[in-house]
Amino acid sequence: MTSSFCYPEEAYVLIGEVVKVHGLRGELKVACYSGQPENIARYRRLALIGRGETVPRGFALEASRVRERAAIIRLQGLTDRNQADLLVGHGVLIPREDLPPLADNEFYWRDVAGRRVLDTEGRDLGTVSHLFSNGSQDVMVVTGGRSEYLVPVVADIVVAIREDAVIIDPPPGLLDINLSVDE
Repeated sequence: MTSSFCYPEEAYVLIGEVVKVHGLRGELKVACYSGQPENIARYRRLALIGRGETVPRGFALEASRVRERAAIIRLQGLTDRNQADLLVGHGVLIPREDLPPLADNEFYWRDVAGRRVLDTEGRDLGTVSHLFSNGSQDVMVVTGGRSEYLVPVVADIVVAIREDAVIIDPPPGLLDINLSVDE
């Protein structure tokens, strides 16, 4: 995901964007990039950053609820619609240190995007341009040269995620799906 927000990525993760004010008491409607707005309730601290800003402004999350596939949040110190209106369009960040710990076989999508992808024979297939969920599993979009591969993120295919690369063991035909007749 390409972001137009500039923030210290080693300290924060961008989880959504304030899309509008909700009500008269300063609540904000947040479009959550994960598609799971209920997850925002897990965090007690949030930070907001505007486009063109470089220093996030921290807030305590007082309350949240889900409405129309978005999170409605109330932040400490934000008490009226005029204050809230100034934050429409801001990115919503959570401190990385507040993320839940990962198991050995788990990763955050953002941390894998941009990594090289190699097959088990060492062939460089390109880089992870982004990931998405198809409802059943996560899928890595790997681009390299004129090729694009959709790689299901399952244990039989993604065999290792290292700091420098993702190693895959593709089943026969997976890398041939996007080949044209000319190739």
